[in-house]
Amino acid sequence: MRIEFVKMDGAANDFILVDNRGGKVTLSREQIARLCDRRRGVGGDGLIVIEGGAAAAGRDFFMRFYNGNGEEEVMCGNGARCSARFAADLGLGTKNGSEVVLSFMTGSGPIEARVRGERAWMRLMDAAKMQHHLATRVPAPLGEVHFMTVGTRHAVVPVKDAARMTSLEVFELGRALRNDPAFAPEGANINFVSLGGDGRLYLRTYEKGVEAETFACGTGSVASSVVFAHQGKVKSPVRIVQHSGDELTASFELVPTGAVNVALDGPASVNFHGWADL
Repeated sequence: MRIEFVKMDGAANDFILVDNRGGKVTLSREQIARLCDRRRGVGGDGLIVIEGGAAAAGRDFFMRFYNGNGEEEVMCGNGARCSARFAADLGLGTKNGSEVVLSFMTGSGPIEARVRGERAWMRLMDAAKMQHHLATRVPAPLGEVHFMTVGTRHAVVPVKDAARMTSLEVFELGRALRNDPAFAPEGANINFVSLGGDGRLYLRTYEKGVEAETFACGTGSVASSVVFAHQGKVKSPVRIVQHSGDELTASFELVPTGAVNVALDGPASVNFHGWADL
């Protein structure tokens, strides 16, 4: 089977995108993992299939997201923004001046998006189920650990200087926390976050399903911003510097359990078009 795809990235969080509105593409977990393999395949943090029909629930499309290991996940923030850009390039959505306006469904609920050239803005689900100061088995120097869902599950770990953490520290501490009993059985994405002197947050993320550090995380940026806002350290809108050096902007309204009216804005870039034989 030959499939056509587009390789994209949102702030260097990269994905393989496939148009399956015709329903002819069926991929196994093993095939997805191979496509995402950076040595034997195309390479990517995940694979996204856009679908039509009943799954789209009357909207422009349904975004089906798979992590790099081939496991399906309900939501990915940067993946959703890339999906919106991908769909707009396919001619979906409604033109409104210089923007394309889209509405689509994910495993976590509906998304509203606006695509403006190389950037994609989206209004997403609430940031919810916030928990502070979770008890974990992972020792210092981590200190406090918080929890939040933004479509998917996130731990937020304030650190002194996230940008200066080594890749090995992010990997080892992230893997330990991702598998900590506090987040069992599903696990969680682990976000190490610091507040810079410039008022921006700096983020490093260990992502479950990828089982490694990713260069950006959209929903992790939202979760981190909301936790820091509840602590009185930042106010919406919040600018979040990713490990790639790119910047995302999160806006929201705080409520006791997290935040509502959540939106995320940032780059959504096309890298190349291709095909693969499976």
